Amino acid sequence: MNQTIRILLIAVMTLGWVGGVARAVTPAAIDQSLAQAKTWLYSQQQNGNWENVQVPEVVKDDLNSRDPNAGQFTGRTALAVLALLNSGERSSDPRIKQAVEFILKNPTNGVYALGMRCQLWLALPESPQTLQAMRNDAKILLASAKQTGTAKGMYDYTLGPSKMYSHSRAQYAILGLWAASQMGAEIPVAYWKTAGDAWTRNQDKSGGWTYMFPSETPFPPTQGMTTVGVASMIIIQEQLQSGINCTGSPPNPAIEKGIDWLASHMDKYATVNTYRRYFPFATLYGYERVGAAAGLRYLGDVDWYEKGSEFALSKQSPEGGWSWTASEEFDSVVNTSFAMLFLAKGRAPIVMSKLQYAAAKPGSWNQRGRDAANLVRQMGRTVERELAFQVLDLKASQEDLLEAPLLYIAGSAAVNFNDAEKAKIKAYVEGGGIVLANADCAAPAFATSIKQLGHELFPDAEFGELPQDNLIYTAYYPRSKWKIKPSVLALSNGARQLMILVPQADPAKAWQLQDTKARVEMFELPTDLLLYAVDRQNLRYRGERFYLPDDPAAKVTSTVTVARLKYPGFWDPEPGGWRRLNVFLKKREALGVETKTAEFGKNQIGLAKIAHLTGTYDYQYTDAQRDELKQFVDAGGTLVIDAAGGNSGFATSAEKMLGQIYPNDKLQLLPPDHPLFTAGGGVADKISYRNFAIHNGIGRAIMPRLQGITLNGRLAIIYSREDLSVGLVGQSVDGIIGYSPETATNLMARILKFAGGVSHAKQGK
Repeated sequence: MNQTIRILLIAVMTLGWVGGVARAVTPAAIDQSLAQAKTWLYSQQQNGNWENVQVPEVVKDDLNSRDPNAGQFTGRTALAVLALLNSGERSSDPRIKQAVEFILKNPTNGVYALGMRCQLWLALPESPQTLQAMRNDAKILLASAKQTGTAKGMYDYTLGPSKMYSHSRAQYAILGLWAASQMGAEIPVAYWKTAGDAWTRNQDKSGGWTYMFPSETPFPPTQGMTTVGVASMIIIQEQLQSGINCTGSPPNPAIEKGIDWLASHMDKYATVNTYRRYFPFATLYGYERVGAAAGLRYLGDVDWYEKGSEFALSKQSPEGGWSWTASEEFDSVVNTSFAMLFLAKGRAPIVMSKLQYAAAKPGSWNQRGRDAANLVRQMGRTVERELAFQVLDLKASQEDLLEAPLLYIAGSAAVNFNDAEKAKIKAYVEGGGIVLANADCAAPAFATSIKQLGHELFPDAEFGELPQDNLIYTAYYPRSKWKIKPSVLALSNGARQLMILVPQADPAKAWQLQDTKARVEMFELPTDLLLYAVDRQNLRYRGERFYLPDDPAAKVTSTVTVARLKYPGFWDPEPGGWRRLNVFLKKREALGVETKTAEFGKNQIGLAKIAHLTGTYDYQYTDAQRDELKQFVDAGGTLVIDAAGGNSGFATSAEKMLGQIYPNDKLQLLPPDHPLFTAGGGVADKISYRNFAIHNGIGRAIMPRLQGITLNGRLAIIYSREDLSVGLVGQSVDGIIGYSPETATNLMARILKFAGGVSHAKQGK
């Protein structure tokens, strides 16, 4: 991948800031937990590996073939390395390299070990050695599948004639062969069909899974086995779905029943209470696999990652490892590795929400059942980060919707959202999100309905072909190098993209089929959009949000009223930013912000002491508008102007207009010690700009660049050529010449307080 993009993405993770949503377990706490766990796990490494013995013991019988010292030799080491890599360690680390060399030199036919090894080969940089190792291990796994009786499609501990099997063993084979398929190994379709039949056949009537066919074991369904049953079935379904034609994605009853079983047993998840066959940290890993594979944020009404991470951190030892005295089957190295995998993989940034919606054609929203999952997995490989997706409907909270910067809407029939659903989508976009719509099978009815939706939600904007020189096409993975250059329609407010529609190319077909080589551009297009949506660097961990939910109970001790100047066109490109600013100031300083729309040029500015003017294109002011502004300012009002997005056309026209109104009073840069910046605590040392601004002439400025006009000793006009309006939204979209969202929010808060004469006593708290 592009080295600059890789460095930005892995080096910068935005942490919760200025009033962000409080989480039960903070990203910083998880960082610390993983750091301690890595240190502890390395302390357990001996001779470059994590095995209990350095030479595998002899496999004497079926029972000891499960022993990591015998039949599963190298499995502990593969698991530990996989946990370390997923927790941020580099494959170039000498300790990791030594462990990998150990695994390469020691073959095995143990199913647990093989399953972990195959996942490890996929996680490592591809090389001739890892490719050959993957082929060898996958070949053994395929040969180990049982072919007759009730065990058909299942696995014992090792390759051999035994008729024994369990779902626990089989899950690792599924994981290993899935990894092999992602690395290019040919896994016969017949294998996946047989495995699917086996898992479906062995499901308990309650919807859960136990260790074997229900009548063949005394154990009841467990959370651990049900998570692996659901996760295995999702993998199998992914391998069997073609997604070529838009004939719908039929539901899988086994998966749905399994998820329902898990949702109804969340009281037994991540708890200190013990149950039969309860292995809590391996079970955490199972829940992560289900949540990630199915795109589930909640099981029932429980956030599985939040509850699981609370439990994991509460059980971590002071030294950094995990143990579970109720179980002698999993030692501390194994338990710690599973806990690390859960914490590290489960918090992957959620970059896309696939929208589930009702349509005239049932199942239209999900024609390609694994499109989003496969796309996000490939995007993660491209940017070298673990990424996640979620499936949500429009009953979801705005907080959960805005967890992902992209809202993916797909379909093969016209969408027909009701008023409440349209309002939800509009609020999502105004809150900083971007809609990505794909017409499955190039369905014209769907494309037409999305265009109509865009016009209805944003009547001042029109869908048009995304320009060839647009940042989305040029800054990351360039369109100029694509063999196929699809039509991409975009709807913009002039500062940022709001909606993207692919009307004909049907990239979801390539995503469903995982056609990453022949149709690489179909994967690079959404990757370009993602990098644009997060300003190349702001991939927030799961649960780490910029959205600020309103608190109706928050007390407001004073209110600032702002007249927003309305004129034809994008006079209000980012209304969501003002709503967010109101919540921000209410929470931080008990200060309310009330906005009133004032028809520009109709003598309505006097509705408030402060007036705000912004826009995203060159605007020609009328004599009446100029006269109205002068009258407002001369009467004691404060005029605040910013160029939304840093649009140079709007900025130039605004500067010309101010020069015409006040020809003898020039805009002057406000010094860092101006009372606007210093009242209640200075902020000049906290100023930050967006990457695009830095790369386009501002340089690495650390001072604010606000300008003003002072009349009769009063700062009457405050002007920013750099964007403030988009910054108020809170999302770090690329292509904006202006301040970072944090700085823009703080600066506008200070401007309003200064112009409104509000006390700064609480500033900075």
